[in-house]
Amino acid sequence: MAAPNMQPQAPLWQRLLWMAGIWLASITALGIVAYGIRYWLKG
Repeated sequence: MAAPNMQPQAPLWQRLLWMAGIWLASITALGIVAYGIRYWLKG
């Protein structure tokens, strides 16, 4: 049995904004790692 949620659910626009922000941060981090690896391999 799941515990009851004490806080009301956030509005849809706020949840979508969080999801978009997390997605953008992950794409940015992946790009930084990819360019770092390319720079390291090319020496």
